[in-house]
Amino acid sequence: MSENAEGDPVGIVLRSILVHLTVWILVAVLGPIVIVLSPFTGGNVVFWAGRIWAIAILKVAGVKLEIEGLEKVPRDKGQVLVGNHASNFDIYVMILALKDHYYRFLVKKELAKIPIFGWALLASGFPFVDRGNSAKARKTMDKLSRRIERTGMSILAFPEGTRNRTETLMRFKKGVFVLAIENAMPVVPFSIEGAQRVQRRHGFRVTTGTIRLTFFDPIPTVGMQYEDRDGLIEKTRDLIKTQLDTGGQ
Repeated sequence: MSENAEGDPVGIVLRSILVHLTVWILVAVLGPIVIVLSPFTGGNVVFWAGRIWAIAILKVAGVKLEIEGLEKVPRDKGQVLVGNHASNFDIYVMILALKDHYYRFLVKKELAKIPIFGWALLASGFPFVDRGNSAKARKTMDKLSRRIERTGMSILAFPEGTRNRTETLMRFKKGVFVLAIENAMPVVPFSIEGAQRVQRRHGFRVTTGTIRLTFFDPIPTVGMQYEDRDGLIEKTRDLIKTQLDTGGQ
């Protein structure tokens, strides 16, 4: 589909339909492969499948990805990556950006109920958090801490807790920052700009555009205590908010 379709309502509808079909057809095709092969690959087949999924979606959507500061995310040690979340395209962008890294998204438990997609996430070892039950969430984080210590895995989280409906950055939930402090893992903030213009939260309409992903310098947490969590959250959120407000200018 040509770029001229961007200003054409019919072209936008057709592009949107193609993107949604691509998302779910590939979930139906790749999801069972991930489920079957995960026990034999330690769940890492999900990275291969995820890259195919994300590349296809961005290609069909006519979206260009620009990445800045990826060198600030080392591949040889675990870290907690946190950023803003306003679109499904945030997921696709992070999958492509972190193609050479060992990590898992922190996932809300509701996604486990989605046929094939949720089952594939479960099979490949994504940690699910029950944000409505603090006791269960705490147990999940304790289990995740032991896994991080054992494997050196990084964690990627969107601490707003859900996809944002507005341009204003919402308050950050504290759980993932406590996880970083307890495991002395650096926090790597990142900002995603342009994804909400491509597709809004729960939106059907998909338009072409450029998405810019920016990684910031890691924030060390060695020596921090639980009482330092609010300061860590504020510093991280301020970095992301400034980038979103100014566009890096």
